[in-house]
Amino acid sequence: MVAFMIVRTALLAMCLLAIGRPAFAKECWALTDMKGEMAFSSKEYTFEADRFSTPMVLCFEEKTGSVSGDDTQLLRFGTSTLAGWATNKGIELLEVYQIDRTNERALFTKTRIGTNTVIPGAPNVVGAFVGKAVKLSE
Repeated sequence: MVAFMIVRTALLAMCLLAIGRPAFAKECWALTDMKGEMAFSSKEYTFEADRFSTPMVLCFEEKTGSVSGDDTQLLRFGTSTLAGWATNKGIELLEVYQIDRTNERALFTKTRIGTNTVIPGAPNVVGAFVGKAVKLSE
């Protein structure tokens, strides 16, 4: 009987905790018309125009996030920023996505060094892009 009461009390406590904590709703944005500039070490880091050819979907989770077509693990910082760092056999990659909610714009920056250690002759890169951001319905 005592064991039953302990289990029942524990279940009730878990239910109250679940009810008392607000659930975080996934928030997604469509990113389109991403244009900017990239600079490559093989071209002495001279910036040249570049763009993304396909739209992307960026989603914020409670502590993480994701962007379609990007396999970098992203962490959420604040309300509107996702950042990710990855390393692979000498390559170091840093990516940051931000949503400018006031101006409905997506900002993206990327840097990668050590590329030649994995892909001989491949350049290191740095780039910055701006595009349209539209919040998707929940």
